[in-house]
Amino acid sequence: MSKYKEVYKNIKKQIKDGKLKSKDYLKSEADLAIDYSCSVLTVRKALALLESEGYIQKIKGKKSIVLEKGDLKNISLTSIQTFQELNKIKNIDVKANLVSLYIVQGLEELMEKFNVSKTADFYKVVRTYSLDGEVVQYATSYFDRKIVTYLNDEIASKSIYEYLENELNLKISYSRREIKFRNATDEERRYINLENIDRVVVIETYAYLSNGNLFQYETITYHPDKFTFTAIAKR
Repeated sequence: MSKYKEVYKNIKKQIKDGKLKSKDYLKSEADLAIDYSCSVLTVRKALALLESEGYIQKIKGKKSIVLEKGDLKNISLTSIQTFQELNKIKNIDVKANLVSLYIVQGLEELMEKFNVSKTADFYKVVRTYSLDGEVVQYATSYFDRKIVTYLNDEIASKSIYEYLENELNLKISYSRREIKFRNATDEERRYINLENIDRVVVIETYAYLSNGNLFQYETITYHPDKFTFTAIAKR
């Protein structure tokens, strides 16, 4: 058994047995790594799986907290859907346009997010999405090339997720999203008609495989007057 799965199953059992109760905080990742004689990365993978199944919630800058209901196999707080899938489901006509595709390396921010060394490199994919001829999204995606080994313009112009699942046989499990408001960059202004507005809405998405590995980091920029956020939770 992989070490991270061993850690995951042990913590999960403690929650199910009531040794770890609702609103209890887990130890820090560093302390858990010592307890289980493994690396912090191994602990992080285990916690990512526990979070995806609804047992814990990882809180940025703090320890992970045990959630009220441990067995949440049927819960769906959000779904990963591509625009191509939404076009079919909602009968809308969103057009994707590939702006650029190239390889980047040595970006400290990415190395920290993916927890990789400075020798790692990434596909950087920039795309816009238009509705009725107007750009409604400006998206920048980074894919770890150790996981996503090949992309080209044709693939990036269509559904990358469909390619990853059908051609590379990657099992995409879940994503974590953060919403931010900030000043628009010159590049964003170039594609999104902001007129006299200085601020934009940005959603940061971290997408994971079923084994807990982060394979994509993406930022999607929206016009603040044309953005609506809806959260639906099912108990």
